[in-house]
Parts: sequence; C-alpha cells; structure tokens
Amino acid sequence: MNSYIKKFAVSALFVALAYALSFVKILHLPFGGSITLFSMLVISLPSYFFGVRLGFMASFAYALLQLIVDPYIVHPAQLLLDYIIAFSSFGIVGFFRNMDEGLIIGFVVACIIRFISSSISGYVFFREYAPESWNPILYTVIYNGSYIFIECVFSIILISVKQIKVTINHYKKKWEK
Repeated sequence: MNSYIKKFAVSALFVALAYALSFVKILHLPFGGSITLFSMLVISLPSYFFGVRLGFMASFAYALLQLIVDPYIVHPAQLLLDYIIAFSSFGIVGFFRNMDEGLIIGFVVACIIRFISSSISGYVFFREYAPESWNPILYTVIYNGSYIFIECVFSIILISVKQIKVTINHYKKKWEK
C-alpha cells in the first residue's frame, strides 16, 4: 500500500480518536469551552508524525467535526475564530517536528494560537457575558485561558513522561521511513 495512503489513514484514525476524546470532558464551562481528555494533543500528532500538509488536513477535519456536533454560531467571523482557526491551529505542530522537543514547542504554539483566536472571538462576540465589574478583555482572556492552558499543561505533563515520549518518538521515526 502507498505510504501516503497509510499516513492519511492513520491521520484519519487520530482525527476519530481526538473527536471521541473531545466528548470526555473533565470540565465544561457554561459559555462554551472545556478541558477534555487530551483531545488537543491527539489532534496534534498527525502533524508531528507526518508533517504540516497532513497535519493541517487532519486538524481542519477535526475543526469541521467540532463545528458539526455542537455549534454555537453568532457570526461567520466567530465561526472562523472559534472553530476553523482555533482547531486547525494544531496543524502548525508539523513546522516544529524536526526540532528537539518539537512536539512540546509546536503544541504550545498551537495552544497559544487557539487561545488568541478564541479570545478575540470572546471579546468581539461575547463580551456582554462578562460580569459588570470585569473588564471584558480580562474576562475573555481568563475564561479562555482557564480551559485551553489547563489542558495544554496536562498534555505537556503527559508527553513529558519518559515512556510516552519514547513511544511517540518511536512511531514518529517508524512513519518517517
């Protein structure tokens, strides 16, 4: 079987796994957003294993699945910020795949992009939900950071475990051939 088809099929499996894990919510916030069981990390793996092209395809497919399942859309720009850009950002991990600690660095960059995208959306489209005594910018930054960065930190801790790191790097080398 063609190597690209195998990589594409494995990427599709990662999309399905990330999607399934997105339903395992450790914490679900009232106005959207949740800490999931490593779904952001899993959707980063196609990009880390196979590069930017398949990584962006996989993360874009994941973004579309997130959009289909439980959308909350108030404006086309908000759809782009909260779904397409936020989740497709994990394809960026592929740019860091050949660096030492590339998965961690790329994953943190993707989390930051998702955070910025979601925070812009939060401020522009949902600032009226900020408590009266709060600055809307501060509110949206804290709200979005509270779930995005917590899952990011948990994911970094997981991939820093020696056995997990060794396994991830083993499969990356296996699929580079």
